[in-house]
Amino acid sequence: MNYSSDADSGNEEFAFQLFVAGEERHSDEAKQNLIQICESHIKGRYEIQVVDVFKSFDLALENSIFLTPALIRISPRPQITIYGTLSDTEKVLKAVGIEGN
Repeated sequence: MNYSSDADSGNEEFAFQLFVAGEERHSDEAKQNLIQICESHIKGRYEIQVVDVFKSFDLALENSIFLTPALIRISPRPQITIYGTLSDTEKVLKAVGIEGN
């Protein structure tokens, strides 16, 4: 499942992969928190690919994802991974480099 928004020219774009475990409560919470963060702070400049580890376990293994929810910032580089429900907005913003954008 992919979520995206139209990119504004001249601004840094973000690409994320969110690894979830089916419809598990923490996975749903992480998905909703990430969408809210992106819409509030980088609206028009993000893409989210949601990866269900039950359906795409090979992709999870390739990315060394052994617990969920897990968020990988694909771009901008460098790639970083954070774990959890993404409920602490300030920590998530800082971790993925959205702070100040």
